Amino acid sequence: MFANLSFHEEVIGETSSTEIRALKILCVGRVCLDIVQTCTQFPAEDSTERAIDCRWQRGGNASNTCTALSLIGQPCELLACLSADDHITFMRDDLRKYKIDYSHCPVIKGTGCLIASIILSLSTGSRTIVYHNQGLPKSTLKSFMELNLDEYCWIHFEGINIDEVLLCIQRIEKYNNSILNRTPDRMPITISLELESPRSGSRLLSLLPHVDVAFVSKEFANNLGLSNMNEVVEVHNVGQNTKATIVCAWGEKGAIARTSCGVIVQSPAFPPKKVIDTLGAGDTFNAAIIYYLNKSKVEFMHKYNRTACTSDTSQTTDTSAVKQSVEKNFNRENFKSNQLNFITEAVLQKTVKFACCVAGAKVGLRGFDNLDVVSKEILQMDFVKH
Repeated sequence: MFANLSFHEEVIGETSSTEIRALKILCVGRVCLDIVQTCTQFPAEDSTERAIDCRWQRGGNASNTCTALSLIGQPCELLACLSADDHITFMRDDLRKYKIDYSHCPVIKGTGCLIASIILSLSTGSRTIVYHNQGLPKSTLKSFMELNLDEYCWIHFEGINIDEVLLCIQRIEKYNNSILNRTPDRMPITISLELESPRSGSRLLSLLPHVDVAFVSKEFANNLGLSNMNEVVEVHNVGQNTKATIVCAWGEKGAIARTSCGVIVQSPAFPPKKVIDTLGAGDTFNAAIIYYLNKSKVEFMHKYNRTACTSDTSQTTDTSAVKQSVEKNFNRENFKSNQLNFITEAVLQKTVKFACCVAGAKVGLRGFDNLDVVSKEILQMDFVKH
């Protein structure tokens, strides 16, 4: 059905079923400067080790997720604070290089950018990060409140600055309710959240009732006393009293996910022949999940709108009757259910497998080089075709 239509294009609007415009995925969180050194083995304390490769790159979870999204083929935007120090030119140039919109990023004067010094060990595949924040704010609620939410189909939050994230989510919820009366066939904004920092455990969990998709990291799960990914998707452990789809990647063990109705799917890992760079693999996994679910959401809504319009126009040519039918199907009582109906067991299974393939391929690359080529090849594989 979508063979000749880009997955990031949406069929929306009331005048024509062929009216198409691209909506963005917004990632809210941090951006930092990564100084990456690759060593044959991790250096012993108080020793000198020669690096076999060294580079600067733009990093940070939300920033990396945007990079992967853009390379896979999804228009996206980053909302993060930028420092006005000497590194801002490098940051901006790199964001432009990857076609990431940063037009709403506030620029903060009087403080340096976030810096992460990273050692990659080829012998073990580990990445060790020493992180330094020079006082740059995590994010600003003011900047988020100034956004035009009509531009976005999905908003992803890095799990930081929780109080402000909750206020941002509440604004999205209000917007989603408002479009029922304004544009009932407009796709609601999907909300996703990353649960990674163990220090914010219980507070991050308190956000789950407000989100549609939650990414639970291995580190976060371990801090909750969970020893494997199967334990993560048990309702009494993570996601109790929530309709959120729970997704958990577990390194070489693969990944698992649970739908809002309790169906569990799983995929093995797809490691490369040689591990080159594990930095950003988790962010790439998250981006692939978001991309594939969003494309499925576009297809679901297109079918829904077309069915509603076909059903009504077979009986009447009154366009107001068509609109009334859509409004009836998207009433407030079943709105939340309809909003997540696109995440079926089959869709989620393909999504998790696609994400494991893309993340595995990224581990075999230096940085994000050639991720666009690799992801396109994976999308052409039979198991991810609709």
